Amino acid sequence: MSQIPSLRALATLEAVVRTGNIVAAADDLCVTPGAISKQLGQLQEAIDAPLFEKGHRLRPTPLARELALAVGAGLQQIRQGWEAASREGRQRVVTLAANTTLSVHRLMPRLVEAQVAADGPAIRVSALHTTDDWQGAQFDVGVLRTAWKPEGWQHRAVGVERLTLLAAPERARALQLAGPEAIAGEAVIVADTRSGEFEGWVEATRTRRPLAVRAVPHFYLAVQAALAGKGCIVGPPSVLADLIDQGRLVAPFPHMTSIGATLTAVFDPDRCKAAFVDKLLAALFQDF
Repeated sequence: MSQIPSLRALATLEAVVRTGNIVAAADDLCVTPGAISKQLGQLQEAIDAPLFEKGHRLRPTPLARELALAVGAGLQQIRQGWEAASREGRQRVVTLAANTTLSVHRLMPRLVEAQVAADGPAIRVSALHTTDDWQGAQFDVGVLRTAWKPEGWQHRAVGVERLTLLAAPERARALQLAGPEAIAGEAVIVADTRSGEFEGWVEATRTRRPLAVRAVPHFYLAVQAALAGKGCIVGPPSVLADLIDQGRLVAPFPHMTSIGATLTAVFDPDRCKAAFVDKLLAALFQDF
């Protein structure tokens, strides 16, 4: 059995026979007329039989017409198969996992625009607790606050959290009027899942430690308590940007900051293209 010529050469013959014109065929295939002539020459040599009638450069022989019809039918099947595969790929849902607070206040508000920017499969957000079994969780892309990375997965740096004091508007205004010294008389709510962040902020800002420090298991509970006016929190404005933009949380002393966790995105390269993930992260974490 003879070796089948390249698909490019066969597609060139099909385009020339169909259009009846080398220039039109070149436009159809987005190549130059010279490239068309080169491919026809190679195909002519491979088939070892005339493709065009002698004395009529673009009048195909019966053999060329038959071959062009077969190639055209094959190309149509390839197009239909590709379109079906593409539809199936776009119908697949990519699961993006992140901590609850980051999911609710950063990712979900930006998800619609990020979906458009990434131009890929549908995305759903899976909100996980820090204490959940992340290694056993099922997801395709994850935003982590820990050093753990699934084996064989690729990773991308997202950014570093900057922490500051946050409070409900009335409480924040009272603190602004009284000055940083008033923090010592405040109630501050800290999360067990963000151990050491409050202490690090106190040390970095040289703030007198408040007498009333109340602990809750998770940061999203601390956020809800602060929204209800039960006290202040130390947290990342970049994560809670929606609440700050809505005026529900205010940073009374935005210049008093410390460094928080480093966020890293991980993804399974067998399920997500790197270009898709890069576009998705760029849209979700712009100005982070």
